[in-house]
Amino acid sequence: MAVTKELVCLANSRKYMGRCVAGMEILDGSRRWIRPVSNRTRHEVSAAERQYRGAVEPQVLDVISVPLVAPRPIGFQRENWLLDPRLRWQKVRRIDWDELCTLEEHPRSLWINGYHTSAGFNDRVPVEQGDRVVDSLKLIRVHSATIEVRHAHPNAMNQRPTVRARFRYAGSTYRLKVTDPVHEEKFRANGLGNHQLSESFLTVSLGEEFEGDFYKLVAAIVERTDVNLGSRR
Repeated sequence: MAVTKELVCLANSRKYMGRCVAGMEILDGSRRWIRPVSNRTRHEVSAAERQYRGAVEPQVLDVISVPLVAPRPIGFQRENWLLDPRLRWQKVRRIDWDELCTLEEHPRSLWINGYHTSAGFNDRVPVEQGDRVVDSLKLIRVHSATIEVRHAHPNAMNQRPTVRARFRYAGSTYRLKVTDPVHEEKFRANGLGNHQLSESFLTVSLGEEFEGDFYKLVAAIVERTDVNLGSRR
């Protein structure tokens, strides 16, 4: 029997042929992350499973009513819940910047640092370190960030450029791949090079194992200027 939970949507990011959707449930003054997942091998969520009536895509900062079946933790991704594919998601309302500020987290670091890819920095965790990880989602605030739009290598000029976010948090530098489709397209449209973000919230996710590593990803970006200009927080 399905249980319905209201989540503040804090990610609707690319994942294989579908999406990875995640949000916070706020209940009786407490909050916890929930990531609805499917029964597929990679647990991505299809369009039919996540969209509102009229094929409307859920947006970050929507409050969504989501039918779920039961917790379905996968390793350190303890936030996972199996979704009920028979029932449609519903939008309840949206939150603003001030309400988003109340959800800010303050982790000491973004999991384990010191491991890098050729294009990233502090962007991977070796699979053998996985037993040191106890969760997979963080909502952090950064004063600024640089979005880097680059071709992966000189022979990839005919492919779509990659988008990475470079920022500092808690004394460490990160350069992480962006999987937020809205901001990927926005910054690709602005062309190759560096693009600056002002004060922003980032949803950072630690993905499932891929070729011996877990990768840190910027699953959503919420820039203050995109939400409202009147907030002082």
